[in-house]
Amino acid sequence: MNVTELYKYFDGAIPCELSEDWDNDGRMLVSSDKEIRNVLVALDVTPEVAEVAVKGGYDLIVTHHPLIFKPLRGIVDPMLVSLIQAEVSVFSFHTRLDTVDGGVNDCLAAALGLKNAEPFCEMGRVGDIDEIKFDEFVTKVKKTLGCERVNFVMGKDTVRRVALLGGGGKDFWADAAVVADVYITGEMSYNTMLDAHKAGFSVIEAGHFHTEFPVCERICDMLLDADSSLNVDIMKFYPVNTL
Repeated sequence: MNVTELYKYFDGAIPCELSEDWDNDGRMLVSSDKEIRNVLVALDVTPEVAEVAVKGGYDLIVTHHPLIFKPLRGIVDPMLVSLIQAEVSVFSFHTRLDTVDGGVNDCLAAALGLKNAEPFCEMGRVGDIDEIKFDEFVTKVKKTLGCERVNFVMGKDTVRRVALLGGGGKDFWADAAVVADVYITGEMSYNTMLDAHKAGFSVIEAGHFHTEFPVCERICDMLLDADSSLNVDIMKFYPVNTL
């Protein structure tokens, strides 16, 4: 497949109509319409990811977070220049991949073993697990997602019904409290954590990166569904350090 054909496949599987109005996703950078043989999948295009793509001879990077979010006044970023010079194209599928069936939140729900998962607050999911003590569930979330640490407040001391929304889902904890025993998201502010505590509701803040990274495996599957002869690799790069 060439760049145009592969993007057409993704645009059909993850329709742009699902993107939020404020979002910018899709074709971020198309250096040429050459045949795609080697693809690198990552959550973000960082300088480190770009360097691996350029040096490794990749034709395309596919990410969840947009390479370009705000309008550019010029192309002066050394990272962008290096990608253009190496003819590395970039696709990013952001809020449409949050919403679509099998996307970010279904992948997170599957990773955490939710049963009968269904939509929650448009993008999120809610489902069931076998009843477990809250502290054991926190440990499971941390281990499953590979988090160095998680922040949490505890309401009930057991968990059976779980609501989740990968990434920045702090605004939906109160909706989750109506339908679940615990809410998992990537980012919560101190004030929203405090509000959840006052309401006696359990919330687990597991990190933006860690709650969304599971979708990278799904992106790989989609690439291979489009063309089984592709060489596809995942780069798990998390630039934030914790002491």
